[in-house]
Amino acid sequence: MSASSSASINPAGVTSTPSHPSRGSGRGIPELGQTEKQYSTVMKKQAQRHIDDYLRTDIKGVLELSRPVNKDKAHASERTINTVVQKTKIFFEEFDNAVKLQQLSPPEGSARSVKDDLVKERDSYKPLTLFISKVANAIQKSGETPSRLLIPHKRTDTAMVNGETNSRVDIALKCIDVSSQVAMGEDFFDSSASTKKEREDKNKAYYEDIFAIIEVKRYATASDQASAFEQLVRYTREVYDKQHNRRFAWGLTICGFELCIGLFGSNYILASEKFDLQTDAGKQQLIRLLVYWSFCEDHRLGYDPTIRRLEYPGCWEIDVPSLNAPEADPVQKFKVETFYSNTVIVSADRQFGRLTRCFLASRQKPESNTQVGAMKHDVIIKDAWPESEKDANDDKRDEVAHLKTIHTHMPKDVKTDGTYPTLEAGGRVCFSRDPHSSESEDPDFVEDNTSLLLGDILVDVNKSESSSAEAPESRKKEIAYRVHKRIATSPIGEPLRRLDSILELIIIVADVMRAHHDILENCKILHRDISNNNVMFSRTEEGGVKGLLIDFDHAIGVEPGSRKCHQQRSGTLPFMSVNNLENNGNKRTSLDDWESLIYLLCWIGTFGLRNEHAPDQQTQESLHIGRWTSGTLETIARSKRTDLDSESNFANITSQFYDKSGNIRFLTSLVKSLRRILIEREEKDCRGANIIEKGVDVVSFSSVGMNFENTDDLFKKARTVSQNPTVERIDPFKNRADNDAAISEKMLVELEKHAKLAKDSLRNGCEDFPISILSLLLTRFGSM
Repeated sequence: MSASSSASINPAGVTSTPSHPSRGSGRGIPELGQTEKQYSTVMKKQAQRHIDDYLRTDIKGVLELSRPVNKDKAHASERTINTVVQKTKIFFEEFDNAVKLQQLSPPEGSARSVKDDLVKERDSYKPLTLFISKVANAIQKSGETPSRLLIPHKRTDTAMVNGETNSRVDIALKCIDVSSQVAMGEDFFDSSASTKKEREDKNKAYYEDIFAIIEVKRYATASDQASAFEQLVRYTREVYDKQHNRRFAWGLTICGFELCIGLFGSNYILASEKFDLQTDAGKQQLIRLLVYWSFCEDHRLGYDPTIRRLEYPGCWEIDVPSLNAPEADPVQKFKVETFYSNTVIVSADRQFGRLTRCFLASRQKPESNTQVGAMKHDVIIKDAWPESEKDANDDKRDEVAHLKTIHTHMPKDVKTDGTYPTLEAGGRVCFSRDPHSSESEDPDFVEDNTSLLLGDILVDVNKSESSSAEAPESRKKEIAYRVHKRIATSPIGEPLRRLDSILELIIIVADVMRAHHDILENCKILHRDISNNNVMFSRTEEGGVKGLLIDFDHAIGVEPGSRKCHQQRSGTLPFMSVNNLENNGNKRTSLDDWESLIYLLCWIGTFGLRNEHAPDQQTQESLHIGRWTSGTLETIARSKRTDLDSESNFANITSQFYDKSGNIRFLTSLVKSLRRILIEREEKDCRGANIIEKGVDVVSFSSVGMNFENTDDLFKKARTVSQNPTVERIDPFKNRADNDAAISEKMLVELEKHAKLAKDSLRNGCEDFPISILSLLLTRFGSM
């Protein structure tokens, strides 16, 4: 069973992270060539889109989601609320003075001054923080037994040490031990340090320490409310990035004199009804929230009780569901294996989606700081929140199930050994809802999923969305059902940026696509996400390289007796296939993954293995390949169809490969050969990449060339014509799917020929295999 975990004083468990993950590990492609200011602008626009997509307002019951599960704790919290209200009533006047600085809206006929608004906001910070501190002090002296206290950070309107340069947090809340002294004076700086610099260093604000953030706006206008939540979205993303055991996050807005409670999950933002802080009832609701947070279980705060920070010896302790847990035993079926990690290689720095985190870990528990530093990792742990079916038996995209199938059905072969993951442990994450219960009581183990987090709110919100009178395109995205999953696998791969040359890249992608091919043939599982993060490698004892295909999170079983699976969007920009970008009705096959491989190789050819040739944002967008990441998914699909359609169009991509990169001609030859096999088919209606409208005059995409205006006109015309049922639309991507096995086989043969040449080149110590010999050999081998 899991190591017991009582409610912690700082559930984040972080004063400093065991290792700081690379800021580019999760942000990846969008960061290429960006300045900090450009990146901040991108994040702001992204947050605004998230508000449009995910924010739901006036949701009743949000506050109740923080109420303790344990009955004794719940009763104690209610008694404490009454006590605190009585003790803090004498401070209500001070609080009212702060609120009076705020207003519902600007005075009629007056022009708003950003500077004046900011001054008024800042004037309200101190009274607000003093009030919260006094509530914590009253809780501490209530005679009850809270699990923690919530106090404001000593600094307000502060730039977080490790956050975006241009962002400032108004008020940050953090957890402290119930025995800690709660500062009641007006000096919020700790005076225990001897110098001003030491005091400031000691009181710097870190996202690792923050539980929740309060964003204050002077007015309660709709625009100010939206702006406050937009800022909370940006700050919450930083919290996810820095706190590796965070499942969801809380936040507060005080706009005018209206309090709103925000709950931030992986695909929702729920804003409570508004509470009027001018009234005693409104202030009591704020007190109720602070008391609930002080008494509730860690998982109600948004922390993960199955990932624990051990302050000594200084590492993470992580529970992973055991593969040997007996399903029939009501308790033992929740059996876990415990691992220890000092290295986080992927952080959840995107607030919406799967919230994927990856840890390098060991089964051996370190007993000292020295042992932590010398820890030998034997597994990689992936923690994520994918969309799933409620019943695990109906979950067709379960990575654990896929890896079990692969282990059972893949034949032992020296060629593919070590080129795909071996499952060590994994499953759906479960924990006790009530860790305060005694051992004699029912431990009440539950699965961690969206229903556990939101309860009846999930049903009510989705029901109201489906019955909304608004047009479908204007509705919020439905709150998808997600399940918390965690797996431990081996071997541990290295990222592509650690390869030494393009020749090694070609060798390892051949291994990866051989594994991809054999898994599809033997296990009927299609990977569906060939990308820079999922193609990895390991080094052999002889110093060579071997490819490793990871992350079967998007994988799906193909139809019985077929190599095809139903259409469903998957993949990673800028490597998504045309079918996935368009989310069309074409069957998905292995050809979609081969197409993604072409895009991946082209991206590396342009920007290098380590993005060392990445230009600034403006220059990147001017490159032909820049069209693979800019615009809508539809426009990206248009660009890719055009680029693949002919050899001359494709040359617009390959001609911009970084010409000083070693062996780049070798890579150019490979991608051209793969494109030719995929696109230039002789079968009926399979040649090319663009849709052909039979029965009408259609201008060739090749003829419009780089004139985007003409291209848009052409697509506009195509859409108009396609509405005519008498016109036959020929999509080569759709027709090629019927011959995917033969095409994939030829592409694999071609790739392995290049890999053999690359190995021979490295073995002979040749830095750049002569292109004349390469061309001669490829001609002899043939490419079709």
